Amino acid sequence: MFEYLLEKRGADAPVREPSPSQLNTANYGNFLKVSKDKLSVQYVGKGSHSNDVGAIQADLPVPSDVLIYYYEVTVKDAGERGVIAVGFADVHFRLSRQPGWEPNSYGYHADDGNKFHNSGKGEEYGPPFVQGDTVGAGIHLENREIFFTKNGKKLGAAFQNVKATLFPTIGLHSQNEHVEINFGAKPFQFDIEGMIAEEREQRQLAVLRSRIPAHACHDIVCSYLKHYGYAETLLSFDQGAYTEQVAKDEETPQAFGLEDRKRVRNMVFEGDVEGVRQLLIGKQPQLAQLQEDPLAVGGSGSGHKGALPGEPFGDAFFHLSVQQFIELLRQDKIGEAVEHARSSLSTFQGRSHQHDQHLQDVLALLAYKSPGQSPVGQFMSTAQREKVADIINTAMLESSATASASGSGSGSGSASAMAAKPPAPSAISRGVPAPGGSSNGGAAASILEKILVQLCRVQAEIRKKNDNKGEIFDVSFI
Repeated sequence: MFEYLLEKRGADAPVREPSPSQLNTANYGNFLKVSKDKLSVQYVGKGSHSNDVGAIQADLPVPSDVLIYYYEVTVKDAGERGVIAVGFADVHFRLSRQPGWEPNSYGYHADDGNKFHNSGKGEEYGPPFVQGDTVGAGIHLENREIFFTKNGKKLGAAFQNVKATLFPTIGLHSQNEHVEINFGAKPFQFDIEGMIAEEREQRQLAVLRSRIPAHACHDIVCSYLKHYGYAETLLSFDQGAYTEQVAKDEETPQAFGLEDRKRVRNMVFEGDVEGVRQLLIGKQPQLAQLQEDPLAVGGSGSGHKGALPGEPFGDAFFHLSVQQFIELLRQDKIGEAVEHARSSLSTFQGRSHQHDQHLQDVLALLAYKSPGQSPVGQFMSTAQREKVADIINTAMLESSATASASGSGSGSGSASAMAAKPPAPSAISRGVPAPGGSSNGGAAASILEKILVQLCRVQAEIRKKNDNKGEIFDVSFI
């Protein structure tokens, strides 16, 4: 089931921000000679005056979506006075100044080992560094903290409450100073990966120290099995919970109960699309009108094309019809599949962009001699059947919730009444894309899904309060 979450993550995962990879040769300070590979720089001036500093920045700012950013500088030649500075500065930094002398700039200086921020007067921090030394500069984005390393050893936090968007910045100020920069193309001297792993481990330990009620996990598993119609598994896992659910279903015979949803899931996995239709219509005869005229969901005879995607049974019958086409291809009944596409699938065209795109992708199966091995072969997989089963399960849950709330008798609803309900969240709350579905919570979300959604929202809010800096929470890595 959670393979969909991973699949969705792969499709919709945010694009990672690029990291600095070389020096910015389009704009840098005076008296500097940059190598052709843009990874080393030499000071060629005399450095006689305070404004003779030659500073240079990386080509890109520190990415905002990482836990820790880090780079290293190796001193190839300390020059006449060894007044090299390593650190970070914002885009407005004056390139005739050392990092740390200006606002929104931070530096660790070689000659005295002091740290500098917005001042020409430094504070004691670490040891000086000379020719042959490798100095690293890092930003812990979630802690808003800058730290430095020397020859693979961390020197401790240098600056805190760092908020600006910063660029790796190096300053040189005496003749023949020469440094080489490593943005990560080569192994670092400092074990930055180990530091990140330790940070994550500490987080996990903090989570594990939290206490939850002893029955919570058991209840969540029961809820999940009930929600998705895994009746046999629920019976094996907790017979009492199964019996209680069946008894509850009997109180509202017009609603789709656990056994109904189990049968639907089994039939979808067996490729029995017609059996699913008959079960749905047998339980709620008014759905026959929807099957005959999908537009009826917007109100009988309304012809309202915008209503179909948000209505759970409209979406369910759309996916059932698509699945019937797929099942015919599975049985090598090409002629019947083509006829089904002309007579049934064509009625869904033009209802929504998402449905049209889905139809286009599925109909592409006809172009291949072996559709299961084609670029769209995922539609021939068992995972596709499970998607459809989940979408129908969602519609049944939404319908049952409405029936239970209203206390109406079997068959008392109408297609137009169903359309008056709020849009179904469909399976997207679990990260499962369903054309036309909504991402809202509600009756169609299990307790587990609601917990995961809440967790994602909390993590997003934490990142927002940190100026949207730090790792983007990924629920699939829990």
